[in-house]
Amino acid sequence: MENIIAKSWLEALNKDEAQILKEKWDEIQKRRQAIDDEILPLEEENSGIYNALKLSEFDKIKVLIIGQDPYPNKEDAHGLAFSKKTGGVPASLKNIFKEIEANTGIKNTNGNLLNWAKQGVLLLNRALSFEKTLTLTKRLRFWEDVVNIIIQKLLNRKKPLVVMLWGGPANTMEIFNIEKDEEYKKNGIYILRSSHPSNMGNAKNTRIMVQNKEADAFMGCKHFSKCNEILKEAGITPVDWRTEILN
Repeated sequence: MENIIAKSWLEALNKDEAQILKEKWDEIQKRRQAIDDEILPLEEENSGIYNALKLSEFDKIKVLIIGQDPYPNKEDAHGLAFSKKTGGVPASLKNIFKEIEANTGIKNTNGNLLNWAKQGVLLLNRALSFEKTLTLTKRLRFWEDVVNIIIQKLLNRKKPLVVMLWGGPANTMEIFNIEKDEEYKKNGIYILRSSHPSNMGNAKNTRIMVQNKEADAFMGCKHFSKCNEILKEAGITPVDWRTEILN
Protein backbone atom coordinates (compact mmCIF):
# COMPACT_ATOMS: atom_id res chain seq x y z
CA MET A 1 0.00 0.00 0.00
CA GLU A 2 3.03 2.30 0.33
CA ASN A 3 2.83 3.56 -3.25
CA ILE A 4 -0.98 3.63 -3.32
CA ILE A 5 -1.87 5.92 -0.39
CA ALA A 6 0.08 8.64 1.41
CA LYS A 7 2.44 7.51 4.18
CA SER A 8 0.49 9.59 6.69
CA TRP A 9 -2.66 7.60 5.90
CA LEU A 10 -0.78 4.32 6.16
CA GLU A 11 0.49 5.34 9.59
CA ALA A 12 -3.00 6.40 10.72
CA LEU A 13 -4.62 3.05 9.89
CA ASN A 14 -4.36 0.12 12.26
CA LYS A 15 -3.38 -3.29 10.92
CA ASP A 16 -6.95 -4.49 10.38
CA GLU A 17 -8.04 -1.27 8.67
CA ALA A 18 -5.04 -1.28 6.35
CA GLN A 19 -5.79 -4.90 5.51
CA ILE A 20 -9.37 -4.05 4.52
CA LEU A 21 -8.15 -1.30 2.16
CA LYS A 22 -5.56 -3.66 0.67
CA GLU A 23 -8.04 -6.50 0.16
CA LYS A 24 -10.46 -4.19 -1.66
CA TRP A 25 -7.66 -2.86 -3.86
CA ASP A 26 -6.43 -6.39 -4.61
CA GLU A 27 -9.95 -7.52 -5.49
CA ILE A 28 -10.35 -4.65 -7.96
CA GLN A 29 -7.02 -5.52 -9.60
CA LYS A 30 -8.13 -9.12 -10.00
CA ARG A 31 -11.39 -7.99 -11.55
CA ARG A 32 -9.47 -5.72 -13.94
CA GLN A 33 -7.80 -8.85 -15.35
CA ALA A 34 -10.95 -10.97 -15.35
CA ILE A 35 -13.34 -8.75 -17.30
CA ASP A 36 -13.24 -7.06 -20.69
CA ASP A 37 -14.56 -3.66 -19.58
CA GLU A 38 -12.34 -1.19 -17.76
CA ILE A 39 -12.79 -0.46 -14.07
CA LEU A 40 -12.36 3.24 -13.41
CA PRO A 41 -10.36 5.16 -12.46
CA LEU A 42 -7.33 3.54 -14.05
CA GLU A 43 -4.17 3.25 -11.97
CA GLU A 44 -2.16 6.01 -13.63
CA GLU A 45 -0.24 9.14 -12.63
CA ASN A 46 -2.52 11.49 -10.62
CA SER A 47 -5.21 8.84 -10.87
CA GLY A 48 -6.22 5.57 -9.23
CA ILE A 49 -8.92 4.31 -6.89
CA TYR A 50 -7.18 5.62 -3.75
CA ASN A 51 -5.93 8.82 -5.39
CA ALA A 52 -7.72 11.04 -2.85
CA LEU A 53 -5.77 9.32 -0.06
CA LYS A 54 -2.54 9.72 -2.00
CA LEU A 55 -2.92 13.44 -2.67
CA SER A 56 -4.42 14.62 0.64
CA GLU A 57 -2.19 13.94 3.65
CA PHE A 58 -4.13 12.55 6.62
CA ASP A 59 -2.84 15.06 9.16
CA LYS A 60 -3.34 18.04 6.83
CA ILE A 61 -6.94 17.41 5.78
CA LYS A 62 -9.18 20.31 6.79
CA VAL A 63 -12.21 19.83 4.53
CA LEU A 64 -14.14 16.71 3.53
CA ILE A 65 -16.46 16.83 0.50
CA ILE A 66 -18.55 13.72 -0.18
CA GLY A 67 -19.37 12.68 -3.74
CA GLN A 68 -21.06 9.61 -5.19
CA ASP A 69 -18.91 7.72 -7.72
CA PRO A 70 -16.27 8.27 -10.44
CA TYR A 71 -17.07 9.59 -13.90
CA PRO A 72 -17.80 6.67 -16.27
CA ASN A 73 -14.93 7.35 -18.70
CA LYS A 74 -11.17 6.94 -18.36
CA GLU A 75 -10.40 10.46 -19.56
CA ASP A 76 -12.17 12.09 -16.61
CA ALA A 77 -12.17 9.65 -13.67
CA HIS A 78 -9.14 10.12 -11.42
CA GLY A 79 -10.24 9.30 -7.91
CA LEU A 80 -11.35 12.74 -6.74
CA ALA A 81 -15.05 13.43 -6.16
CA PHE A 82 -16.60 15.98 -8.58
CA SER A 83 -13.19 16.50 -10.26
CA LYS A 84 -12.59 15.87 -13.97
CA LYS A 85 -9.05 14.89 -14.91
CA THR A 86 -9.41 16.59 -18.30
CA GLY A 87 -10.47 19.85 -16.67
CA GLY A 88 -13.92 19.74 -18.22
CA VAL A 89 -16.84 21.23 -16.30
CA PRO A 90 -20.02 19.08 -16.20
CA ALA A 91 -23.34 20.43 -14.93
CA SER A 92 -22.92 19.79 -11.20
CA LEU A 93 -19.40 21.18 -11.15
CA LYS A 94 -20.56 24.17 -13.18
CA ASN A 95 -23.08 24.91 -10.43
CA ILE A 96 -20.39 24.44 -7.78
CA PHE A 97 -18.30 27.02 -9.61
CA LYS A 98 -21.29 29.38 -9.88
CA GLU A 99 -21.79 29.17 -6.12
CA ILE A 100 -18.08 29.75 -5.49
CA GLU A 101 -18.14 32.83 -7.72
CA ALA A 102 -21.31 34.23 -6.12
CA ASN A 103 -19.98 33.45 -2.66
CA THR A 104 -16.31 34.41 -2.95
CA GLY A 105 -15.84 36.21 -6.27
CA ILE A 106 -13.51 33.47 -7.56
CA LYS A 107 -14.22 32.46 -11.16
CA ASN A 108 -13.07 28.95 -12.12
CA THR A 109 -13.04 27.38 -15.56
CA ASN A 110 -10.85 24.31 -14.89
CA GLY A 111 -12.76 21.28 -13.60
CA ASN A 112 -9.67 19.43 -12.36
CA LEU A 113 -9.75 19.95 -8.58
CA LEU A 114 -6.21 18.74 -7.95
CA ASN A 115 -5.30 22.06 -6.34
CA TRP A 116 -8.02 21.63 -3.73
CA ALA A 117 -6.76 18.14 -2.89
CA LYS A 118 -3.22 19.43 -2.44
CA GLN A 119 -4.48 22.00 0.08
CA GLY A 120 -6.12 19.40 2.30
CA VAL A 121 -9.58 19.06 0.77
CA LEU A 122 -10.44 15.35 0.73
CA LEU A 123 -12.71 14.76 -2.28
CA LEU A 124 -14.14 11.39 -1.31
CA ASN A 125 -16.62 9.40 -3.37
CA ARG A 126 -18.86 6.89 -1.59
CA ALA A 127 -18.09 4.39 -4.36
CA LEU A 128 -14.42 4.51 -5.24
CA SER A 129 -14.73 2.66 -8.54
CA PHE A 130 -16.98 2.59 -11.59
CA GLU A 131 -17.78 -0.67 -13.34
CA LYS A 132 -20.70 -0.52 -15.73
CA THR A 133 -21.65 -4.18 -15.19
CA LEU A 134 -22.40 -3.41 -11.52
CA THR A 135 -25.25 -1.29 -10.22
CA LEU A 136 -24.50 1.79 -8.14
CA THR A 137 -26.04 0.04 -5.12
CA LYS A 138 -23.59 -2.86 -5.42
CA ARG A 139 -20.63 -0.52 -5.83
CA LEU A 140 -21.68 1.54 -2.81
CA ARG A 141 -22.04 -1.61 -0.75
CA PHE A 142 -18.62 -2.89 -1.86
CA TRP A 143 -16.86 0.30 -0.73
CA GLU A 144 -18.97 1.12 2.34
CA ASP A 145 -16.57 -0.28 4.93
CA VAL A 146 -13.57 1.46 3.36
CA VAL A 147 -15.35 4.82 3.19
CA ASN A 148 -16.51 4.49 6.80
CA ILE A 149 -12.96 3.70 7.93
CA ILE A 150 -11.63 6.79 6.14
CA ILE A 151 -14.32 9.09 7.56
CA GLN A 152 -14.12 7.68 11.09
CA LYS A 153 -10.36 8.22 11.12
CA LEU A 154 -10.88 11.89 10.30
CA LEU A 155 -13.62 12.30 12.91
CA ASN A 156 -11.40 10.77 15.59
CA ARG A 157 -8.32 12.94 14.95
CA LYS A 158 -9.28 15.66 17.43
CA LYS A 159 -8.47 18.23 14.74
CA PRO A 160 -10.77 20.82 13.16
CA LEU A 161 -12.61 19.58 10.09
CA VAL A 162 -15.31 21.04 7.84
CA VAL A 163 -17.60 18.48 6.19
CA MET A 164 -19.73 19.44 3.19
CA LEU A 165 -22.71 17.17 2.55
CA TRP A 166 -24.61 17.87 -0.66
CA GLY A 167 -27.83 16.03 -1.54
CA GLY A 168 -29.93 13.35 0.11
CA PRO A 169 -27.54 10.36 -0.15
CA ALA A 170 -24.66 12.25 1.47
CA ASN A 171 -26.83 13.88 4.12
CA THR A 172 -28.39 10.58 5.18
CA MET A 173 -25.17 8.63 5.68
CA GLU A 174 -25.46 6.96 9.09
CA ILE A 175 -22.04 8.21 10.17
CA PHE A 176 -23.34 11.78 9.67
CA ASN A 177 -26.67 11.38 11.45
CA ILE A 178 -27.91 14.94 11.85
CA GLU A 179 -28.57 14.36 15.54
CA LYS A 180 -24.79 14.17 16.02
CA ASP A 181 -24.04 17.58 14.49
CA GLU A 182 -23.83 19.47 17.78
CA GLU A 183 -21.74 16.73 19.36
CA TYR A 184 -19.34 16.87 16.42
CA LYS A 185 -19.20 20.66 16.68
CA LYS A 186 -17.94 20.41 20.26
CA ASN A 187 -14.98 18.46 18.86
CA GLY A 188 -14.25 21.02 16.15
CA ILE A 189 -16.07 19.18 13.36
CA TYR A 190 -18.52 21.37 11.47
CA ILE A 191 -21.15 19.80 9.20
CA LEU A 192 -22.45 21.98 6.35
CA ARG A 193 -25.56 20.56 4.68
CA SER A 194 -27.42 21.45 1.49
CA SER A 195 -29.19 20.01 -1.52
CA HIS A 196 -27.13 18.63 -4.40
CA PRO A 197 -25.56 20.93 -7.02
CA SER A 198 -27.14 18.82 -9.79
CA ASN A 199 -29.55 20.28 -12.35
CA MET A 200 -31.77 17.19 -12.08
CA GLY A 201 -35.16 18.20 -10.76
CA ASN A 202 -33.75 21.65 -10.10
CA ALA A 203 -31.91 20.11 -7.14
CA LYS A 204 -29.49 23.01 -6.82
CA ASN A 205 -32.32 25.44 -5.95
CA THR A 206 -34.38 23.14 -3.74
CA ARG A 207 -34.15 22.92 0.03
CA ILE A 208 -34.20 19.35 1.36
CA MET A 209 -35.36 17.62 4.51
CA VAL A 210 -32.72 15.73 6.48
CA GLN A 211 -34.63 13.62 8.99
CA ASN A 212 -36.88 16.26 10.57
CA LYS A 213 -34.73 19.27 9.77
CA GLU A 214 -34.51 21.42 6.65
CA ALA A 215 -31.20 21.96 4.85
CA ASP A 216 -30.37 24.85 2.52
CA ALA A 217 -30.59 24.71 -1.24
CA PHE A 218 -27.11 24.40 -2.71
CA MET A 219 -27.28 27.69 -4.62
CA GLY A 220 -26.88 30.36 -1.99
CA CYS A 221 -25.64 27.99 0.74
CA LYS A 222 -22.35 29.93 1.01
CA HIS A 223 -20.50 26.81 2.12
CA PHE A 224 -17.19 28.00 0.71
CA SER A 225 -16.98 31.24 2.67
CA LYS A 226 -18.48 29.58 5.76
CA CYS A 227 -15.81 26.90 5.52
CA ASN A 228 -13.00 29.45 5.40
CA GLU A 229 -14.45 31.44 8.28
CA ILE A 230 -14.47 28.28 10.41
CA LEU A 231 -10.89 27.45 9.43
CA LYS A 232 -9.68 30.97 10.19
CA GLU A 233 -11.30 30.89 13.63
CA ALA A 234 -9.49 27.60 14.27
CA GLY A 235 -6.17 29.12 13.25
CA ILE A 236 -5.97 27.09 10.03
CA THR A 237 -5.07 28.46 6.61
CA PRO A 238 -8.31 28.81 4.61
CA VAL A 239 -8.79 27.06 1.28
CA ASP A 240 -7.97 28.95 -1.91
CA TRP A 241 -10.91 27.78 -4.01
CA ARG A 242 -9.19 28.62 -7.30
CA THR A 243 -8.48 25.59 -9.49
CA GLU A 244 -5.98 26.91 -12.03
CA ILE A 245 -3.02 28.81 -10.60
CA LEU A 246 -1.62 26.85 -7.66
CA ASN A 247 1.44 24.62 -7.83
